[in-house]
Amino acid sequence: MKRTTFFNLFILGLVLVFGVTACKKKPKGLTTIPNNGMVGNPNNRQGLENTTPIPFDPNDPKYTIAPPHPEDWENRPKDREKFAANTVHFDLDSSTVKSSESSKLEAVANYFKSNPAGDLLIEGHCDERGTEGYNLSLGDKRASALREYLVNLGVSPDRIHTLSLGEAQPAATGQDESAWSKNRRGEFIFVEPAK
Repeated sequence: MKRTTFFNLFILGLVLVFGVTACKKKPKGLTTIPNNGMVGNPNNRQGLENTTPIPFDPNDPKYTIAPPHPEDWENRPKDREKFAANTVHFDLDSSTVKSSESSKLEAVANYFKSNPAGDLLIEGHCDERGTEGYNLSLGDKRASALREYLVNLGVSPDRIHTLSLGEAQPAATGQDESAWSKNRRGEFIFVEPAK
């Protein structure tokens, strides 16, 4: 009796295995790849075995990173007070330069057009509302909008650098519009000429 039950279960298992594999659908519409997927002529594969790697010399100038240029603006002294009165303020969630702020930008542009020495760093700032990523992006848009405005006024774009600080450096503390409006700003920092 046990032998018959075992034999019946074995036969049932075989039927199920063959039934499932026999019902498997074959994909239709396949594109055949010539030469069994090999690129080029399968009868002419010479030269691939003898390929030598390209030599790498770490002392070769083309593989070395040049040191920073001596006039790199990041390493030069900065004067945050020179244009402190020209700080531009923005509306909530906006990078549009208001017409009421245009005189500040004109004063900065006039200085740089008449003084060939030094560069300008524009920092974009936000209030604390919004995510860190959103505020960094908005700060970048504000700094870029001010840069574009100055370039349109005739300042060389090579002399203007931008940096977004998001909400990292508030000008005012507080949880109200009075503080937030002071933090939504673009600041101009004079970068001293290289010595």
